[in-house]
Amino acid sequence: MHLLHAILLGLIQGLTEFLPVSSTAHLTLAEHLMFHGRPMPLAFDVLLHLGTLLALMVYFRHELVQIVMGCFGRDKEGRRLAFMLFLAMIPTAIFGLATRGVKEAAKEHLWVYGLGLLCTSLLLYLANTLSRQRVNLSNQDLAGRDHHDLRAMDALAVGTIQGLGGGFGLSRSGSTISIGVFRGLKLPASARFSFLLGMPTIAAAALVELRGLLKPLLRHQPLPADLAFPPGTLSPVLLCAAGVLTAAISGYLAIGLLDRFTRKPRLNGFAVYCLGLGLVLVVLGTTGALNHH
Repeated sequence: MHLLHAILLGLIQGLTEFLPVSSTAHLTLAEHLMFHGRPMPLAFDVLLHLGTLLALMVYFRHELVQIVMGCFGRDKEGRRLAFMLFLAMIPTAIFGLATRGVKEAAKEHLWVYGLGLLCTSLLLYLANTLSRQRVNLSNQDLAGRDHHDLRAMDALAVGTIQGLGGGFGLSRSGSTISIGVFRGLKLPASARFSFLLGMPTIAAAALVELRGLLKPLLRHQPLPADLAFPPGTLSPVLLCAAGVLTAAISGYLAIGLLDRFTRKPRLNGFAVYCLGLGLVLVVLGTTGALNHH
């Protein structure tokens, strides 16, 4: 693993974690191209997640303070938002854990990620179309609800699609934003909730992966070959620092970009991109073009 690999993986993680194009599909494709299907070192993977988490926390620092204040009973809106995030994480955890084995197996089949991207493309197109129709409505009751009108069923629906979809190539941000719109939220409100939900989601994902790293370390055992940095690698500390910094900066920029694109419905460009890449992955996966074994 070289410095360029670390920077590229950090860039991919940061951009695709928040842009609605599936970080899992892009990272899996990158692993096939860079490492012949071998997964990136687990410690590096965990730290990339923390880089994108840092980007979220900095971008939504005011909302984060509001949520923390709400948890201590000092901000009513913050307490309500914290409760909605908690509700959303319940189905995310249930369905995420229930489908974890299937998602691990899917990494061997790029066509699965291709289908996930095709589904993402359709969701984005439909959500964008519905949002544009609502923008032109004079009746505010039909134009969609703002974030302060978020309901319990909205949070549960968003959490469910996140738990079911994450890991199959179905974009986390794309699917959760779309489901929020389908539930009656305005596109900016749905995007805001999706971003905020990313904080506990990314943190939980990093903790789950960290378990695989801590077990051998606590037992004073070497990491398995498929989880450790390969022999001859540049300084792991330097690689991790470069990857985290790149993921944090690119993630922050990606959040700002999608935030602007959801204020006026402009998601069709992402829908076209997911359609194109999805078709490519379906072809590559079914023909075995990237099978190096």
